[in-house]
Amino acid sequence: MSGSSYVLPGKASTVVDVKKEPHVLVVGMDGVRYDSLRSAGSPALGRIAEHGFLVPVRVHAKNATISGPVWATVASGVHADRHGVTGNSHHPAELGRFQDFTAVLRSARPESQTMVAASWHPLAVRTACGPIFSSGGWVPTPDPEEANDAVSWLRADDAVADYASGRLGAENLAVSFVYFGEADVEAHNHGTGPDYIAAIQRCDSRLNSLLDVIDSRPNHHREDWTVIVVTDHGHLDAGGHGGESEVERTAWIAASGASLPQGITAADHADIFHQVLATFGVTPDREVAESGGAPFGARQGATPRLAQRGGGTR
Repeated sequence: MSGSSYVLPGKASTVVDVKKEPHVLVVGMDGVRYDSLRSAGSPALGRIAEHGFLVPVRVHAKNATISGPVWATVASGVHADRHGVTGNSHHPAELGRFQDFTAVLRSARPESQTMVAASWHPLAVRTACGPIFSSGGWVPTPDPEEANDAVSWLRADDAVADYASGRLGAENLAVSFVYFGEADVEAHNHGTGPDYIAAIQRCDSRLNSLLDVIDSRPNHHREDWTVIVVTDHGHLDAGGHGGESEVERTAWIAASGASLPQGITAADHADIFHQVLATFGVTPDREVAESGGAPFGARQGATPRLAQRGGGTR
């Protein structure tokens, strides 16, 4: 869709505004602790926070601090009491009632092109608790969980970054979801020490490559890009999550874009679904609209407590 010129009545030659084409990129970085992120040095996320926001987000009480439930909330805009995903192994019938934000957008705007690319297969294909994104999507092979070590996940995340970069540069994608899982697995395998920080930095570098591709698009000057980056949960110092400690319950969301309100101080994982649709003027169905999620800026209030290093129990 090309930009449309709006003209003052009676002055057909006077252009007063050009509506830019909206695009949204959502990037998931699994299991990145908020305090570790802050200490890692993350230039790409810094670019986003400088022009938008980066806030800690408390995992909703209705969701366990596990990937499946939280990513299902990001995708569907509702919490586990509705989507039914309570772990990583079982795909509940309830989830079938809730389309992901890419599917809802295509239903409302059939001309829209979307992308889902993820190194954790249940996000995009029918396995374990998946597909969490009802649309399905692209995953790398072999499945990194087969080896489940640093090398397998590094290669899988790099493959996702390469695939997503190619499509973001060549296609007119309205909404994309791209996921990196390396940092979460590193924490599970070896805890939240120096190698975990290095994994976070590599995820940030992959994000930077996506941002550079967007900036280099030939029609970038005629496009409004909203970029949202999110983690699903934290980790104990020794690695692991699923409990109720502050480090496990503290996640984060960063976002920037011309369509976002200023001064965001609070958000929920469910808000991402609603913000994506609001960017395109699409209203979710009543059940999702009444679920507690809202576009960014609707839930301003007290900033959630920040998790401090060493605050988790083992």
